[in-house]
Amino acid sequence: MAYNIKRINKNTPLEGVFFFDTMVWLSILAPEFNKSNNRSDKYISFFDAVFNAPKAKIALSSLSVSEITNTYFRTVAVRMFEKETGTQVPHNEYKTKYRITDHFKNQYQIINDELLSRADSILYFEHDLTEEDFAESLKYPRLDFNDYCYFKMCYNYDINIVTDDSDFLVKGVPILTLNGRLIGEKDEILTKHLRPK
Repeated sequence: MAYNIKRINKNTPLEGVFFFDTMVWLSILAPEFNKSNNRSDKYISFFDAVFNAPKAKIALSSLSVSEITNTYFRTVAVRMFEKETGTQVPHNEYKTKYRITDHFKNQYQIINDELLSRADSILYFEHDLTEEDFAESLKYPRLDFNDYCYFKMCYNYDINIVTDDSDFLVKGVPILTLNGRLIGEKDEILTKHLRPK
């Protein structure tokens, strides 16, 4: 297996299935909350291009939906609630102080509507967890277990991963990124293998 890490640009083919990681989804779902910068704007533009491309689909799994929604509620929605109400919600009181509010219910509906509005462009995939995954995941020390499951899902179904996470220095799966560090590390590894001994 080889590294297949490429920089997203205007000529990136818009065919196939694309898995967008959680941080890219957060830029899409809450652009006003995330600090807008050129890189996040480019991810949003690429997501929109994939969404509108007739030969492209967006991949989701139950794990990714869980991670996207939980991250959104804990990092975006609860902060909006705190700002709007002046009520602080300590991390350990999130479920008892925030999840019971109408604000949470409204945000939950907004996220549902956002996902459902894209239903025609979404395909659902799952990684069937096996006993071997626990040992094999240790071979990828940079990936947390969720990321390992996404990697395996994308590997098994030939899905492109769109990420800004430099931890996705993996072989066997097409990675599309704007993360210069990730591209640089891949190039550095390839250069080392090409140097004469």
